[in-house]
Amino acid sequence: MNSKVNIQQVYEDEIEEVTKELLSYPRHFNELSHEARRFVEDLISAGYQRALTDALDPAILEETSVLSKEMSNQLSSMSDLIETFLSQKNTEGGN
Repeated sequence: MNSKVNIQQVYEDEIEEVTKELLSYPRHFNELSHEARRFVEDLISAGYQRALTDALDPAILEETSVLSKEMSNQLSSMSDLIETFLSQKNTEGGN
């Protein structure tokens, strides 16, 4: 696996103890048999890759881009409004 997923941490922190008990799996990753360890690694890797693929879906990225442009425009408009307000207050305060 070429990702930076900490398989041991996922197994020990994210997999419910009940699930491990039902499968007769040990609490700690290093106590798994070679076969079980390989299976857990493959499952976590596949889930990670699927999550990346879903997150990097071109349609989702396009929607995210449109949304971020809209948010940027709204923030710019708000900034302009605040600057105008402050400028008017400074002008009024100078009289």
